Amino acid sequence: MARRGEAARRILLLLLGVIVIAGIIVAIGVGEMVAIMSGITLPWLIALTLLQLGTLYLTSTIWYLLLREKSAAITQSSVFLITMAGTFIESITPSVKLGGEAMKIYLMKKKSALSYQEVTGVAIASKIFYLVPFLLISLITIVAALFILDLPAVVYSAFAGLLICCCLVYLLLFRTREREQVRETGRDQSIIGRLRTRTEAARSFLSRSSGMAAEIVRDPTKSATLYLLAFIVWAFYPVKVYLVAYLLGFQVSPIVIIIATFTAYLVSMIPLLPGGLVTFEGTMALVLVSGGMALPDAAAVAIMTRCITFWIPLLLSAAVTLFFIQEKRSEAVFTA
Repeated sequence: MARRGEAARRILLLLLGVIVIAGIIVAIGVGEMVAIMSGITLPWLIALTLLQLGTLYLTSTIWYLLLREKSAAITQSSVFLITMAGTFIESITPSVKLGGEAMKIYLMKKKSALSYQEVTGVAIASKIFYLVPFLLISLITIVAALFILDLPAVVYSAFAGLLICCCLVYLLLFRTREREQVRETGRDQSIIGRLRTRTEAARSFLSRSSGMAAEIVRDPTKSATLYLLAFIVWAFYPVKVYLVAYLLGFQVSPIVIIIATFTAYLVSMIPLLPGGLVTFEGTMALVLVSGGMALPDAAAVAIMTRCITFWIPLLLSAAVTLFFIQEKRSEAVFTA
């Protein structure tokens, strides 16, 4: 019952985001927006979608390279499909790029035959390799924007919040001394005692997993390769936005595109609506307007970018997620 309630809440939040975006389009002018966005033909739409899928494939490669050393059973195609399923959960969950990690861990554990401890360690390491470059790029972007554009205050707040969260997670996972055994609380059967036991067990699990992640991150050769791969992944993000603007007929400075792209992704990580709906489109449009674009043009670029990077992948990843759900049901029937 609780799961159904949570699913309903996610759907309602997703619908709320759609309604807000639809309201913005109506306020600007439906005809004007459609006329602008019709500049992207179907072949280009397919090409940009394939570029987005290629970016997701590179992202899944980080997971694959980490898992490959621990399990010969894992394949890159299965890791990519699992990443797509995780992307679906991430897209319908208000989260800081963490919504799909539980599903990824579950499916990766199943496909690789590794323990939850090992897969969680890989998940922590992959998130470090993915987010640290983003933080560095965001810092450079914000500093550059100080001399070029007037950014909304929420951008600075989002960066500070993400940085604080990352620092707290680092302190929690890498600075807490691991306790070898969970404290004996067998005699304490109170609610507080049981809660303390579970909390300590969870902390111990995360501590051991973070220890495995720390060992991976400390390997200089492996870290350099994976950080470089993550930088390449992030470098493709403004390329897609630039192509959208160019195909729609707008000449926008690449620097403005870069700033608009990374500030939009930064603000969209604030866990308000699923997939950063509204916050992404709003931030990108505001930055592009600050860079000299008209509001309808900026909104068209932001919305079309989201069609390619969010909505179309959402539909594809939903199909992959349904495949995994059906696979699980088939296994349950077979083992019954």
